[in-house]
Amino acid sequence: MRTLSRSRRGFSLVEILVALVMLGIVGASMTKLMLSQTRGYQYDAGGRRARTSARSAMNIMTTDLRMTQDNGGVAYVDATNHQRVDVKVPVAFGVVCKVSGSSVYIALAPVDSFQLATIHYAGYAVRNTSGVYDYVVGDQLKSADASKCHDASVAVYADTISMNGRSGSIVEATSTSSPPAGTARGSIAFLYQTVGYFFDTSKIYPGRTGLYRAVNGQHTRDTMELMSPFSSSARFSYYTNPAQTNDAVRTTAPTDLNTIRGFQIFLPAEASDTVPGRNGPQKTQLRTAVFFKNTRIQ
Repeated sequence: MRTLSRSRRGFSLVEILVALVMLGIVGASMTKLMLSQTRGYQYDAGGRRARTSARSAMNIMTTDLRMTQDNGGVAYVDATNHQRVDVKVPVAFGVVCKVSGSSVYIALAPVDSFQLATIHYAGYAVRNTSGVYDYVVGDQLKSADASKCHDASVAVYADTISMNGRSGSIVEATSTSSPPAGTARGSIAFLYQTVGYFFDTSKIYPGRTGLYRAVNGQHTRDTMELMSPFSSSARFSYYTNPAQTNDAVRTTAPTDLNTIRGFQIFLPAEASDTVPGRNGPQKTQLRTAVFFKNTRIQ
């Protein structure tokens, strides 16, 4: 007797449904895994962007703040919100070679010509016999003829020195007030510009906080926004003379700004975006201490 074999031409409906369910489970798992990895990468990238903003802001401010003198170098601090400081930053050093009325002629040591041409002159300072600089608010700064300073009795002036192809120069610094008492030929002096750093509402990220840099008192949101975004808790604290116990930082501004010898800067930087599934942007909290380079030990 012959047995007829039935040929199988495809899958049953049940088999197809089982395969589709298994494929859906595997696909959903892979999609979930990819989304998790993508969001993890975005979260880590947000943290890196926040840290980059904080470190970049720190590096920019350090350049100016370290050059400040500890007596007369701080022009203003925001004693209420502690979100602004103004400092007088030296830009060129030299030697006084002539005093005439309200004008002081200074033989400057070699300095980059572009730097000297682009400074925002705010005044000059002369070191007195106690080693402290007396600051004078400037009126005008202009080039002067070397004959104003050179005579047969003095062989070398700062402007006669050459460094790396750069030569010194003579400038006339004028002011509406008289030069400091004791200003005479041979006194050490420098030119300065007033630089301010302040936190305000960001123009780039509305509702967030940005760090601004202002020169010579132009403290508006039209000035240069250096870095953003930060949280609104960004602030400055103060190191003063004489030093506090264990060199502790002061959270309140001192009445006498001449006692400030450095700042602690709190930079709570944030990522610019929020990763899906998170309640807010990735954040980092950086604190750094910047002490003035030219200080007197007390």
